[in-house]
Amino acid sequence: MSWIKKSIQESSSLKDHYKLHHINIFIKDKFPKHLDFDRCVHLISRMLSPHLLKGVDIIYVGEFGFLDEMDFSALFKDGAIYLSNKFDDEDQVIEDLVHEIAHSNEYLYSDILYSDGAIMKEFLGKRKKLFYILKSENLSPPQSLQTNVEFDKDIDEYLYKTVGYPMLNALCNGLFISAYSTTSIREYFSTAFAEYFQGDKKSLKNTCPIVFSKIEELIQLEG
Repeated sequence: MSWIKKSIQESSSLKDHYKLHHINIFIKDKFPKHLDFDRCVHLISRMLSPHLLKGVDIIYVGEFGFLDEMDFSALFKDGAIYLSNKFDDEDQVIEDLVHEIAHSNEYLYSDILYSDGAIMKEFLGKRKKLFYILKSENLSPPQSLQTNVEFDKDIDEYLYKTVGYPMLNALCNGLFISAYSTTSIREYFSTAFAEYFQGDKKSLKNTCPIVFSKIEELIQLEG
């Protein structure tokens, strides 16, 4: 990735260079002209305290083949967030960035989040309920849905392709935050994190009380 070295070397003269608290953001390829990225950075900086971004070293924006191959619009990997420049509006940019920042907190604060097994217990309890809801709809869910908390390609394809997110959203209403949050424990946490800062905090607390309390524990670390 020679462009990364070039971007860092030329950072002082780059026009498309932003700061999110301590994090440098480099624009490799520009957003559409109508999209106000300054607004995105400003809102996230007000939304999230600096300590919640400690796990992010740098953010790159542009066209990335590996994102296209995975059909992702953003990815947190090895301390960096890679963000596509193909967005229609600022709200989606903010949502994706906050979601990936959530993943960085998973790595940084994994002991706080997962060592006591509370989030896992909550997640699997919901997964088991979902399993029987799907069975009642004659949808034949895989048994591993009840036990596997990590990302599983077979589970992901079953939920996304066989059931479909529109139907899954309806079936998991009041049980999960969204269809995407059912796919793994990591997405369960990260979706909740984004919901806490951008969505309905009261509903999140009622639906997912354990993960809600863990997010508040992370927030308290600032002091």
